[in-house]
Amino acid sequence: MKLLDRILRRDRDEDLAAEIQAHLAMAERDKVEGGDDPVTARFAARKEFGNVTLVTEATRRSWGGVWRERAADVAHDIRYAIRTLRRSPGYALIVIAVLSLGISANVVVFTLFKAIALTPIPNVAGSARLGVLVARTDAGRIMPLSLPDFRELRAQGRTLHDFAGTSMEAYSLGLGTHGERVFGEMVTGNYFQVLGIHARLGRTLQPSDDVVPGGHPVVVIADRLWQDTFASDPAIVGRTIRINAHPFTIVGVAEPGFQGSIVSLRIGLFVPVMMQPQLRGIDLLSAREMPLLWGLGRPLAGSSTEAELLSAHLDAGQPARAVRQRATVIPIWRSPYGAQTYMLPAILLLAVMGMLLMLIVCANVSNLVLVRAVGRRGELAARMALGASRPRILRLLFVESVVLAIPAAAIGVVLARALGPLMGDDTVASIAPVPVGMELSADWTVVAFAVLVACASAVVFGFFPALRTSRLDLGAVMKDDLSPRGGSRSRVRNVLVIAQVAVSLLLLVGAGLVLRSLEAARTANVGFDPRHVASASIDLTPNGYDAARGREFYQRLLEAIRRQPGVESAALTGVLPLTLVDSNSVQTDVEGYAPRRDEDMRFLFNRVSPGYFATLRIGLIAGRDFRRSDSVDTQPVAIVNETMARRFWRTPEGALGQRVHLEEGGRWRTVVGVVRDIKYARVTEDPRPALYRPFEQSYVAAMTLHVRSSDQERALLPRIRSAVQSLDPNLPILNAGMLADQIRIALTVFAMAADTLLAFGLIAVLLTALGTFGLVSYAAKQSTHEIGIRIAIGANRGALVRGFLGRGLRLGAVGAACGVAAAALVTSWLSTLLYGVTPIDGVSFAGASAIVLTTVALASLVPAWRASRTDPIAALRHR
Repeated sequence: MKLLDRILRRDRDEDLAAEIQAHLAMAERDKVEGGDDPVTARFAARKEFGNVTLVTEATRRSWGGVWRERAADVAHDIRYAIRTLRRSPGYALIVIAVLSLGISANVVVFTLFKAIALTPIPNVAGSARLGVLVARTDAGRIMPLSLPDFRELRAQGRTLHDFAGTSMEAYSLGLGTHGERVFGEMVTGNYFQVLGIHARLGRTLQPSDDVVPGGHPVVVIADRLWQDTFASDPAIVGRTIRINAHPFTIVGVAEPGFQGSIVSLRIGLFVPVMMQPQLRGIDLLSAREMPLLWGLGRPLAGSSTEAELLSAHLDAGQPARAVRQRATVIPIWRSPYGAQTYMLPAILLLAVMGMLLMLIVCANVSNLVLVRAVGRRGELAARMALGASRPRILRLLFVESVVLAIPAAAIGVVLARALGPLMGDDTVASIAPVPVGMELSADWTVVAFAVLVACASAVVFGFFPALRTSRLDLGAVMKDDLSPRGGSRSRVRNVLVIAQVAVSLLLLVGAGLVLRSLEAARTANVGFDPRHVASASIDLTPNGYDAARGREFYQRLLEAIRRQPGVESAALTGVLPLTLVDSNSVQTDVEGYAPRRDEDMRFLFNRVSPGYFATLRIGLIAGRDFRRSDSVDTQPVAIVNETMARRFWRTPEGALGQRVHLEEGGRWRTVVGVVRDIKYARVTEDPRPALYRPFEQSYVAAMTLHVRSSDQERALLPRIRSAVQSLDPNLPILNAGMLADQIRIALTVFAMAADTLLAFGLIAVLLTALGTFGLVSYAAKQSTHEIGIRIAIGANRGALVRGFLGRGLRLGAVGAACGVAAAALVTSWLSTLLYGVTPIDGVSFAGASAIVLTTVALASLVPAWRASRTDPIAALRHR
């Protein structure tokens, strides 16, 4: 077809050329017959006819296939741009390198954003559009729904019937003589159908697995757990494993890539919610007061309103709750569980900073393009004199910009893949006690984003240079004699340098604020001393310990640990501090206190052994610590923190002897002590009420051992393992590490934001230095003739240095002033990432200003000094 089209087009071109020649010949003959000589007649005929080439091209377009002509023109421009850039390899490489730096930084941020917000649940189509069905109290606290409420809402709602229920738990997976801690989800029978997940082996859970309480001991395991723990056993389906000491039959392996519905957490197994009583040891399936499930589904218009109306209707026909709550549907990015809760604000900030960095990149490249355009004035003016239109020149220059931007996009993607692990799940997973997993692969969306950024930047950095260059005319260029004499006073280049300085300062201020926040958080008083404390998590359930044997085992373990040399103290706790998410909470009644209507009385609680507060060095304000005598047979007791004591009894001393009733405790408990507040989930949290119960009176099989020692920290862990193995050789330690690592976990988001912003700021400063250096160097080169004359008549070389240095510093000062003003306006947006510093922090502003102005001064000084070393004889010969 193409061959036939070429043959037909060649014939048409020949016919057209013959017709034009015939027309010119007739016009020439008519003028000769009118009395003109042949030469004059020939020129007059051609003048009347017009540009033959333009007529030919217009006629071709009238034949059809305009897009082919335009495509051919663009292809010609691309080939010409490549040939032109090959003659200036240094310029092309610098532009590509600068662009790739900016593009790679933005691709890294976009990749994180994609993993958190665009594809929060890998392998689930349209997971960003999922909604979460939750209960919201009047105070704004978001919590799960009870199973009865969830089922009623789903049964009665027209837009809620496609929601599945899920609840994340940590389970003990028994594997014969050993075990491990695995995070899993208790789910309703339609969970996999709602998410569209299939089985790699066997089957997924079905609605028939969600009928009888305790009657469905089946489990689906994740593909990663199947590979890592079961060595990809092809006969895994039908095998029995023990979860929290209860036998479960594996009925399937989920499809590869699916890791559960908690954003960026790797879930290992999925069990029916009907098995909750067996897994938790307490039946919550029928309790309307007990939060259990988060709803997950694809909301339709009106889902949230319908959920609120239905929950109000349910409350009207049921006994009143202690705290009123209403069901509502929120987008998955607002779900209180998952990495998006903590990372999304930081990622959005990094996205804004990445765009600012890209503006610096574009400003820098624009300067380079403007400088190069000076050497092409003759070429472009000649093109316009020969008939090229201004749009044609603009297109040629834009094509050249795109030719530079596309390879920069490819390099940017490669650089982003190299930088990704610095801010990805590998870094977080190395310090976190939960399995973190983010999908950071460079798929087609990442490549498309890189190309989009590259093309957009090509438009931005190529617009002003192309617009300015396309205004040239041959007369102006010839009058200027293509001479470099006369220092350029380009306002465009000055504005670009000012913009670079301003944005660089803004980025550095942001980096300084977050870095100072990170340092403040690292040195913050978290209420306990994590130094020289080792932690080891143990679960006795898989080994068949009952409550009596479990209490005895833990007591013997504490005694064995305390006898070891160098050990100062040891204690047990049910919850680690600073885990980023709220742990156990319980509905609490305070004797003699009448809660306000809808007052939230659900407080954090922990179960600890005697010596816990001494081991973590949590100060005891009033009363006493727990004792060995606080056993299951004695009066129930509790210890409260200072915030709770002052909220309900005004003073810590006033709390002693008062009684509280816990929803999960049965009898009233007497307050025997008050301790200092600590940071329970996050370093940045405000003080809040919390209670402690003695381990002996509220036994659970899974506890964490804290050991404080004066010996080397890492030597503690082998000794703890040895003590455990001496008591029970078959008992595994699920997690072991230093408590100080919890601080690192709590500061993960701070550290990621600080490191990234600092990298952005340093890149911005480097680009600003290059831009200032290029501007001053260009100004000095353009003024070579003038410099030669001034030196020849006795001008002081120091005055020349001061002149060029002053020009750079003036631009730097203007840019710094603009940057300070902009930073003062926008740093309030950083408030969610700041701790211990104000958005208008003098140290951050002063430090950023000093760095930027010093950079501008050094970048200006080098070309200024070189200009002052100019040989006047050579300069006077310069043309």
